[in-house]
Amino acid sequence: MKDIFDKCKFGEFNLNSRIIRTGAWERQTEDGGFLSEEVFDRYEKMAKSGVGLILSEMFAFDPKDRFYEYSTNINYRGFIKDYKQIIDICHNHDVPILGQLAFFYFDDGDNQKAEPNDLTIEGIRKLQAEVIMVAKKFSFAGFDGIQINMGNNFYLSRFTNPYFNQREDEYGGNTLNRLRIVLEIIQLIKKSIGFHISCRINIEDVRNGGLTQEESMKMAKLLAENGADSIQITGRTISMKYDAAEKHVFLDYANKLSQEIDIPVILAGNLRDMKTMNNILNSSNVEFMSLSKPFVAQADFLTDWKENGEGTSRCKGCNNCYSKKESRCFQYED
Repeated sequence: MKDIFDKCKFGEFNLNSRIIRTGAWERQTEDGGFLSEEVFDRYEKMAKSGVGLILSEMFAFDPKDRFYEYSTNINYRGFIKDYKQIIDICHNHDVPILGQLAFFYFDDGDNQKAEPNDLTIEGIRKLQAEVIMVAKKFSFAGFDGIQINMGNNFYLSRFTNPYFNQREDEYGGNTLNRLRIVLEIIQLIKKSIGFHISCRINIEDVRNGGLTQEESMKMAKLLAENGADSIQITGRTISMKYDAAEKHVFLDYANKLSQEIDIPVILAGNLRDMKTMNNILNSSNVEFMSLSKPFVAQADFLTDWKENGEGTSRCKGCNNCYSKKESRCFQYED
């Protein structure tokens, strides 16, 4: 029988468990963007609780980005100093950590909110160069890799989605062309740095003319074939298609994808209790599961799960932490 606390391989990493923590917003900062002591304390609690891998809060590289106010700014003065300390905390507990890049807008020099159809080839090269610089900063700080968030409604999700991308050049049209911008980024990162690249992708877009599950699966295979080291599953507006009672809407997709590609696939979405997670682990091909809000509700909840052999997160799924773009729980203030 497999267990979520099994020590296991995740690509080149040796993990303490099959559990991945996914970060979202970060607003617990002081003047100048420096991280507060609460952030360091949270990471200490998470890292020693039994988590296998940590995906950082979202980083933005442009102060004009839509979510810049709620994200960690990779260009603030204390970035290297603060995150070397965060990374040391993780590594002291043998927990690898990836820096998560998520940007909503892109400024191509002529348009602060250039959409995929607006970018010239020069603009695409500028965007790719920006992402490479972020990867290099992550590497210099000591991160073990980068997660490129091309899911939800972030910029690269729109670029790869036929609903938004109607380009008629080599970066538009078929699946490979729309994904080309990301595949080239992966190749450049591998050539210049060579560390772990995780991609976060949508399973589908419920809009007419949007990304389908069939095409998303094809996209995931192309990413795996072209250097991506892991895939995390997510979705935009997925609640419009599925009933609220359907808690694990990504499971069928993740199960199938895990059979189709040779890199780790991370299941996400409404994972709240140990029994359910172990049942999924032993009845599907899924090997890794990610949680976000439960870590906001209680950073060290895995300690109790591991000691007791059971447990349910106290997260109520109210979604206030996400909708209000905070890295704190509104139900529990401790």
